[in-house]
Amino acid sequence: MWNITISSPVFTLTTLLSASILSACSGGSSSEPPIVSKDKCAIFGVGAKCDIATGRLFQLISPVAASAEPRPVLLAFHGSPPSYGTPEKLNQFLALQQFADQYGYLIALPQGGDDWAWSSELQPGATKSVDTQYAQDIIDRLVSAHNADASKVATIGFSAGAMMSYQLICQIPEQVKAAFTISGQAVGELAACQPALPVALHHLHGTGDTEMPINGRVTISGKKINSLTDTLARFRQINGCASTYEEIEPKQLQTAGNLATRFEYQGCLKVTGYTLVETTEHQPDYIKTELHTLMHTLFDSAF
Repeated sequence: MWNITISSPVFTLTTLLSASILSACSGGSSSEPPIVSKDKCAIFGVGAKCDIATGRLFQLISPVAASAEPRPVLLAFHGSPPSYGTPEKLNQFLALQQFADQYGYLIALPQGGDDWAWSSELQPGATKSVDTQYAQDIIDRLVSAHNADASKVATIGFSAGAMMSYQLICQIPEQVKAAFTISGQAVGELAACQPALPVALHHLHGTGDTEMPINGRVTISGKKINSLTDTLARFRQINGCASTYEEIEPKQLQTAGNLATRFEYQGCLKVTGYTLVETTEHQPDYIKTELHTLMHTLFDSAF
């Protein structure tokens, strides 16, 4: 069973973390956009294409079925290499074409840099990061050229990409209204996350993940990856949640058979919760239909 103690609606791990754990999963803070050549914008899957927003490339997955109605948008952020560190690998990991086809989303996969991937560090008094602006440019492009619904935008991120998703709901909640984060907490100063609106959030994490520990860590460059306890506590404040929570009966979410337990905080202005999976893996093989149901339920609650 998990080495986790849940007290009130937060939890701690009893295993101490080694400061020497180094993983290419942390959010970067570069002020300049990475230069990405056209040949890195690989086309993959049915309905996928390469597009550009104010000089930076992104990949776009569209539903196979045509529709005259404006479509909701999902911004999907990959991790740092080797943690599904490209849009193509993230698509394979999350089966995003399948999600687009079933639920009708336009899914944009931005391309980060080769090192820490995204400028996602939360900093007091900081203006929008270069990658937050990139995300806004992509939204504008999707609305103007691809019949996207600007009122229905969510984000999903894995590892370093999860950190970027956290930054978006902190910095532009009027545009990005929900975040589904996997194996990556908010990075930087949580007090700097002060969205003007409540935001829907669900976090998914393996209980024994050593690459992105639930207890957080400090990177070799000195950046603070917050614990999941502290990250969730900040969003419980933002969303006005009560101190109580509902624990949903464990179910299988991973192909290896490991069980997952979902927790939903009560009284929140927007849905706020997390799922813990009995696994030590940073990037386990999730049952895609179950994962997609979790994702869609969150996004649908936010719009």
